[in-house]
Amino acid sequence: MNRSIRLSFGLVLFLLFARPFSGTSHPSKQSRVKVKAENRLRELANLMPGWKHVGRIAFDSLSFSSDHNLIRIYFTTPLSYVPVREPEVKSMEKTVRNRLGRKFRKYQIALYTDHHLLRELIPNQFRIAIPVDQRRITGNKSGRIPVVGQIGKEQPNLGLFNNNIALWESHGWYYESKQDRWKWQRARLFGTVEDISPMSFVLPYLVPMLENGGANVFLPRERDWQPNEVVVDNDRSTAGSEMILPNGLSHPESQPGFLLKDTLFTGENPFHMGTSLRISNLRKDQVIQFLPSFSIKGRYSVSVSYNNDSTSLPNVIYTVYHAGGKTRFLVNQKIGGGTWIYLGTFDFLPGKNPENGMVSVGCDGEEKGTISVDAVKFGGGMGNVARRPSYGTSFNYKLSGKPRYLEGARYYLQSSGFPDTLTYNLNGDKNDYNDDYQSRGEWVNYLMGKPNGPEKMRNSPGLGIPVDLALAFHTDAGIAPHDSIIGTLGIYSTKADNGTFPNGKSRMASRDMSDIIQTQVVDDIRQLYKKEWTRRGLWDKQYSEAWRPNVPTMLLELLSHQNLADMRFGLDPRFRFSVSRSIYKGILKFESYQENRPYVVQPLPVEGFAITKISANSVRLSWKEVNDPLEPSAKPDRYKVYSRLDDLGFDDGTMVADTFLVLKLDQTDRIYSFKVTAINQGGESFPGEILSAGIKGNSKGDVLVVNGFYRICAPSIFDHDGMAGAAWWNDQGVADHQDISFVGNQYDFDRNSKWLDDDSPGWGASYGNMEGKVIPGNSFDFPAIHGKAIMASGYSFTSVGKEAFCRADFDLSPYFATDIILGKERSTPGLKDPAAMDFKIYTPAFKAKISDLTKKNGRLFLSGAYIGSEFGERNDSLTADFARDILHFNWRTGHASKGGEFYTTDFARKWLNGNWNFNVEYTPDIYSVESPDGIEPAGKNVITAFRYQENNVSAGILFNGNCRIIAMGIPFETIVERSERNRLMEQIIRFFESK
Repeated sequence: MNRSIRLSFGLVLFLLFARPFSGTSHPSKQSRVKVKAENRLRELANLMPGWKHVGRIAFDSLSFSSDHNLIRIYFTTPLSYVPVREPEVKSMEKTVRNRLGRKFRKYQIALYTDHHLLRELIPNQFRIAIPVDQRRITGNKSGRIPVVGQIGKEQPNLGLFNNNIALWESHGWYYESKQDRWKWQRARLFGTVEDISPMSFVLPYLVPMLENGGANVFLPRERDWQPNEVVVDNDRSTAGSEMILPNGLSHPESQPGFLLKDTLFTGENPFHMGTSLRISNLRKDQVIQFLPSFSIKGRYSVSVSYNNDSTSLPNVIYTVYHAGGKTRFLVNQKIGGGTWIYLGTFDFLPGKNPENGMVSVGCDGEEKGTISVDAVKFGGGMGNVARRPSYGTSFNYKLSGKPRYLEGARYYLQSSGFPDTLTYNLNGDKNDYNDDYQSRGEWVNYLMGKPNGPEKMRNSPGLGIPVDLALAFHTDAGIAPHDSIIGTLGIYSTKADNGTFPNGKSRMASRDMSDIIQTQVVDDIRQLYKKEWTRRGLWDKQYSEAWRPNVPTMLLELLSHQNLADMRFGLDPRFRFSVSRSIYKGILKFESYQENRPYVVQPLPVEGFAITKISANSVRLSWKEVNDPLEPSAKPDRYKVYSRLDDLGFDDGTMVADTFLVLKLDQTDRIYSFKVTAINQGGESFPGEILSAGIKGNSKGDVLVVNGFYRICAPSIFDHDGMAGAAWWNDQGVADHQDISFVGNQYDFDRNSKWLDDDSPGWGASYGNMEGKVIPGNSFDFPAIHGKAIMASGYSFTSVGKEAFCRADFDLSPYFATDIILGKERSTPGLKDPAAMDFKIYTPAFKAKISDLTKKNGRLFLSGAYIGSEFGERNDSLTADFARDILHFNWRTGHASKGGEFYTTDFARKWLNGNWNFNVEYTPDIYSVESPDGIEPAGKNVITAFRYQENNVSAGILFNGNCRIIAMGIPFETIVERSERNRLMEQIIRFFESK
């Protein structure tokens, strides 16, 4: 450095530090004052009580400004991790001013951290005296036409109606070119893997909540876990499927479109390889038909593709004919062309049937414009993107071998028509790992298009979909000592493009959204589950998934997938529901503020459901609303009742103003099933349990079916003498409907086992043999299974939930017999207080009702895997006495069988005879029974009716005294074959009928 430069630099420093003081001040005096202030501030301690865990919060430096008589005081970056509010800012300013003393009383002070004025870190929504930052207000839906809207469905205008949300979960199965193998991006731990465990929050819970609130949700990974796929296309369709154009349609114009290929190779875009049809003369009475041929019955997502241009209509009518009827949608074809646009998920029957398996496309014929038809996709399918190293052709291409929903975003984006170099191939085809996480943000930008397009081409037209916000849902690594919680971290980014989105709005909106969502999540968890749940802070960092999207974005790290204390919650479906609801509420509150409107939270599911017969062919459905103690606005103002006939699907529902509905069951020998949702201006709740009823022609009487199986929970967790994990052999837990995140049982329980790599991760390591297999759990739909067997025995039936059954005023006299479903119900430690048991079978009200039934010479069939363990393993002597004296059995063992076979004894040969199989292993159709009960007869007039084949342990009892009882340690619904269930139920009914 030469002398002149050194002199100039020194002069600049002199002027900088001289400015706060008068012209008569001397540099030495100025320096002394500055040093004095710094020394005083360095002595500050305990600035943010309760936030030591985010890092050292301390004074860093200061500067003076004579222009505004201002002292700028800078603190270490961890202060920016704190979710500050106005009271905290005022308190900290007061603390700093007091520490500086009287000498600086004439100066204003401004507190800074991580290049931000501390006050700027307060979200707009939480500001009272501090002015709102208008540059963070990004919400503007004026003139917006929804991408997809269901015709006839209520518009929740105080929910998320017409919002477009980009959402993704975790990582995914990917190709590692250096090893020439497909693998997870994280390790298999505690029966799951981070690549899919957040999926168990996002797909079954968060996405439906957002959609029930009125939003269109877009995902860069496959949303449907149905491994079968059917595509109907104008070029090439799945075998047996076809597209049919109406008669009289003249000269449809051919355009680029989708082509069905079994394998996609590097650089191939299936939406550029085929054709689509542009139609300008479609009449109102004409429709294009897409007829799929399904190999198996099941639930399939329905997605459509089309092209769009300036002539495209904004209101094209798509009608989905499914097993429950038909559902109609309006699709805005002005945007979203050239990829899959999701309509909904429906039940379809096997084969080819236009009445309950078709999609038709039409228009109202009133508006001028064109319709584009290309392809319709049913189901998620298997991954079909083949990969090999880019550095050599001697390697064979390899498919993932997994269902598409398990794969990373990179592969879904290729199969869905997104441009490679703009979205998913950002590393020259050399690093799928980086491509996968980097692609998510660029996918968001391509959804929107100019001026918010991908980084490499901001003015790309993209898909033209106005995205309001984006959220990445992950879990983190880390182990905490003494069973403490790692907790929840929020990550956002404000540093790209000088803190501004391409549309001129401030990236500080991402800080606002992250704070609001994290606040909601942590507050709710602390109230519902664990008051010590750790809030880890808010990081402004350049994570790709946080900085790339050109909309307000949050990267959520909910908990540590490596820490058993966190995973005790993370594996539990109750926690998954609650956290997903918290995220939905945070999004709702952020978006409502952005749009300057009030919000209403969608209701919780109804309870107390019952179906009671009021005449020969009429029933009364009744239920109760559930108030949300955390959200006063989540109060229903109406309800919707959905109905299903036999094994078909549910219809689109009937709106009901009150908490009951009287219906006529028109057909005999059919099973009618119902579920109820609650509705308000914020949206629609999840449905409650499904109950069923059926009227038998020439019925011999009525049987009451009681659903007493409500349990959903994580696997049993143990932690003792350095060994800890999921005790799957004891209790696998119960999935809420289905679990899509289970990879295999844990095999390493030693807390001291060290991580070597993701293939040998030490403590928590788990098998991978169940990946891609959807685990059935509590479907809340078992009364229909029992009811079919009852009707096959000549009786009608209705069903009620346990809550309604246990009411003192519930009348049992009209029923010939009572069938109580207990499935895998058992007392389960509460997540908030393990000493408080959830899902108790033998509540006081239940015991009172059973006692009343037996005193009145009732007939009772009781089945469940834990009807004896419920009291036997918990040393509940009072309930043991009840079981002995009223139900006439004693508990013997909770692990009575692994073979899944049982037979009738000669003691019961007068009424019962045969052998049966029940499910003890994985099957996609019904939950498995890993530890059924052995129960033995107690007292007089009672016999062992059933024994397990492998060891002759008593599996069930028959009591023939003042009342009649058959109780089994085997859930009836898990008997594998329907014909075998019918055979057993017929024999049980015969015993009840006998004199």
